[in-house]
Amino acid sequence: MSGKGFLEWLEALRSHREWTRARAVLRRSLAFDPGGYPPAMPYVEPFLQKTGDDGWRREAYYLVAGLFALKDGEHREGRTLARALWEAKQARQSDSQEKRFLALLDADRDQIAHRLRQAVGLVEGALDFAQLLEDLLRWFDPRRRVQARWAREFYGAEEVRKEALAEGQGS
Repeated sequence: MSGKGFLEWLEALRSHREWTRARAVLRRSLAFDPGGYPPAMPYVEPFLQKTGDDGWRREAYYLVAGLFALKDGEHREGRTLARALWEAKQARQSDSQEKRFLALLDADRDQIAHRLRQAVGLVEGALDFAQLLEDLLRWFDPRRRVQARWAREFYGAEEVRKEALAEGQGS
């Protein structure tokens, strides 16, 4: 799986002393088009050499690397961005979270990086970055299955929480 392999790559990078500089560079890369900030290339290109990904796929790796750095590598398997946005909406009791979420779901290639940066900046705590990469790699599928799943996770989050509580797994 691309997402898990890349997450392992990023976590290995995070475990080195170089992480402080890498984190700063990768965070800075979010101000540029994904893959368009040369100082970030030493941290992502070696992984891409193994995958041979190019085009949007290459950009998705850069974007996730920057977002991973933005959250200081806080990864939590299973906590998707849609779920985290729903939690942020509940905590703030704000409708603007939903508007931003809908704008994110409708993002085209020119908008996705900016809207993801905003969305990730809104949420507290860790995210599942492996899943985020997998979702971004399929973001532009004409069937829009990723966006539909995100919508189910966002709007059905209360149901998912109740089911988890009923099963003794809730948080």
